[in-house]
Amino acid sequence: MSDDWRVTGRSNEEVRAIAERTKAELGVSRRRPVNILRCLESGSVPTIYGRKKLIFCVVDDAELGKTDAKTEFSDGAVTITVKRSIRNHAEIGEGRARMTLAHELAHAVMHHDQTKYRQTGAAGATALARDKGYESAEHQAKVFAAAFLIHDEDAAKMQNSEDISVEFGVSKRAADICFERLLKKAERARSAERVRKMAEEAKAVLSGQRKLIPVAHAIPAAATKYLADPCTACGKETLISLGPKVHCNSCGFSGDQMQDGDISNEPRG
Repeated sequence: MSDDWRVTGRSNEEVRAIAERTKAELGVSRRRPVNILRCLESGSVPTIYGRKKLIFCVVDDAELGKTDAKTEFSDGAVTITVKRSIRNHAEIGEGRARMTLAHELAHAVMHHDQTKYRQTGAAGATALARDKGYESAEHQAKVFAAAFLIHDEDAAKMQNSEDISVEFGVSKRAADICFERLLKKAERARSAERVRKMAEEAKAVLSGQRKLIPVAHAIPAAATKYLADPCTACGKETLISLGPKVHCNSCGFSGDQMQDGDISNEPRG
């Protein structure tokens, strides 16, 4: 498990927005896969505290021991140190190694002062991340890393998480989380569109702008209570109340019931 620290609270959406801005400033918004090594070797990094000098160090694995990578801060500079094996695995596109490098970049961009370590084999969530993820340095770095390496617009067009993992060079776990998030986002958008269309239909009927609703769109009889009066258009007793208007579930007539006297609003059956 990686060490963790409490940092300025940020929602996942805020962290992903920071990652998107960082991609834009580094010129990799449309690169697929993102060349994370080139970003780290660029010599500078756009942090939320201003642009800083970025020092990228690759050392023998033994020097870091059980730590895969670490990020250190000094006046005007950030130093990211990684194991040689992590650097080499990232160069050939290994997903976890690329995520580790993007994870350290996240610390460089969003955090400061305290050295951040990425322990070998780190997985799962820290106690702080489980309790208050929005204040967890490690949770924020994980969200940033995935957002930095994965382009949502492209990933949303893919059929499964395996495709995302391969196309963007990320770990299977990160791809699974992204795919599930995008599925939920798409479903929310579809639900919102359905509600919008239903509201427009109701508004059109109640305002008299629409007189007929196709029979194919009739409300299921099992879900309705019919009024006692027959429809003046077809004569069937299948009228339902739509506020001040009525709708016939048989012929599709919608509007005012044109007959002597008032319509009885007492449901039938």
